[in-house]
Amino acid sequence: MKTLAIALLFTALTIGLSGASSAGDVKQTTTMHRLKDFSIVENAKAELTRMDHGVYMNVQTNDLAAGHVVTMWFLVFNNPEFCSGGECNADDVFNLNADRSFIFNADGSLPMNTDAWETIKLSLLRADGVIVDSDGTAEFRGHLPIGDTSEAVAGPGLLDAMKAEIHAVLRDHMKPKPEMLSAMLNSMNAGCSEIFPGDPCFDPQIAVFKPAN
Repeated sequence: MKTLAIALLFTALTIGLSGASSAGDVKQTTTMHRLKDFSIVENAKAELTRMDHGVYMNVQTNDLAAGHVVTMWFLVFNNPEFCSGGECNADDVFNLNADRSFIFNADGSLPMNTDAWETIKLSLLRADGVIVDSDGTAEFRGHLPIGDTSEAVAGPGLLDAMKAEIHAVLRDHMKPKPEMLSAMLNSMNAGCSEIFPGDPCFDPQIAVFKPAN
């Protein structure tokens, strides 16, 4: 399935909100999926609340590695109507071969599909970082205001809370290292190799929220 390949974005890029809800808010609920085979994570859920001023995401999941540092990332397709084939996926992020296999630069990095990035206004931003509980469960929360790029790795941030397609991707940084714990909780590649694909880090789960309008 093409959706599995989108997780490679995270190794290729150098690597609560509180208050009363309004009548115009849109709340979406979806399932969490394992990226290795796109199977559904049972008893897990992801919720996205779309507001005029931004979005709030809450993910409650399980089947993660106990004691590992895991971060959550917003992957935002601001203009999803321009995604290839009507589905936002890897070929909207990278330049691929005709058979949809990945092209590698000489240094092992993946070349970005710069035309698509500009057209779709794709953005990657940190949402949260936690240490997984002893039973493999974790809860993640993230608020992304429109136009806020303070946690951005790439892109212009969120431009329209109702229109954007938003993916929540979890990244496992392995067990905490005391000397770099803060960096592991707050960055994409702390604890990971700088050489693609960033072993031993990997992206275990994903949730996809289609546009609200």
